Amino acid sequence: MPTLKSESLESLAREIFQAITVPPAGAAWMATLLVRANLRGHDSHGVIRVPQYVASWKKGESDPRAEPAVVQEGPATALVDGKRGFGQIVAKRGMEIAMEKAAAIGIAGVGVYNGNHIGRLADYTEMALARDMLAMLFVNAGGAGQRMAPWGGRAPRLSTNPLAFACPTGGPVPISFDVATTVAAEGKVRLKRNRKEQTPPGWLIDAEGKPTTDPNALYGKPEGSILPVGGHKGYSLALMVEVLGGIVARAGHSRENPGPVLNGIFMVVVDIARFVAPQNFRAEVDDLLRYLKTSPPVAGGSDILYPGEPEARTEAERRRAGIFVEDETWRQIEQAAKELGVTLPSV
Repeated sequence: MPTLKSESLESLAREIFQAITVPPAGAAWMATLLVRANLRGHDSHGVIRVPQYVASWKKGESDPRAEPAVVQEGPATALVDGKRGFGQIVAKRGMEIAMEKAAAIGIAGVGVYNGNHIGRLADYTEMALARDMLAMLFVNAGGAGQRMAPWGGRAPRLSTNPLAFACPTGGPVPISFDVATTVAAEGKVRLKRNRKEQTPPGWLIDAEGKPTTDPNALYGKPEGSILPVGGHKGYSLALMVEVLGGIVARAGHSRENPGPVLNGIFMVVVDIARFVAPQNFRAEVDDLLRYLKTSPPVAGGSDILYPGEPEARTEAERRRAGIFVEDETWRQIEQAAKELGVTLPSV
């Protein structure tokens, strides 16, 4: 169970991606985002995904050199074909277009389809912060990757359909959240499986609709399901995301016999200055957060935190102590590196 410094892990991921012919800038971006996920405590979207991306390339499902193209456009809108490129590269281009349009018009909506797994959504919403903008993302799996049963059902029909939001504050840590509409992201179940751990009660049901804590139940034949967060409310949010990412963004909606998992992304970017002066916005957000923190903690509780603060604290700790990679994930990364002729760091 190695623990590695983020720089070593990022270098390894970058070299693996370059070995599968991702251009250097794209390989560096992909590696940065995966390791950033680990640094911020979201190991489910970190380097555990490296073997998945290599496997996607081997199967011909990903084009490492694809260049996303705008296929439909208006003053405040765009539709982008990702050309089956790696998701991090495709989503970055979508956000760049959305920010350009929001700067010109005030608000922009951009749909992106035909891109592979984009990783952690917060990386893209947070791109808007430096420009005094706020952003929202809604992401489906192009009709595939079905992991959630509809409320009251037992067979999966929707993907985990995450959504994200980020806005600036007056300090270095923004408000930023990125959440699946299921109780847990699929990657967190995968992480439990790789670590040979049980999932917490309330995460999963098996193919018969019975509660289970066995992560393997999700991947069986027939498959189990991850429960929607908040019951019917999470199911409703997942349905909204399916419409935005699958139908509006043209990625495809959940259906029988879908193709491979290709993320559909609906992005909304708002230029804050069109509504309120950015310095006033930051001051009012800070006052809101100050007020929230005046709530007395529950018995045994500690600080009141806002979304984004736990990640910032975890990143500071992991930059100091290193990133733990479980044995199964490291074995898969080792295998991919050796097959591609990439030298492994010493552990």
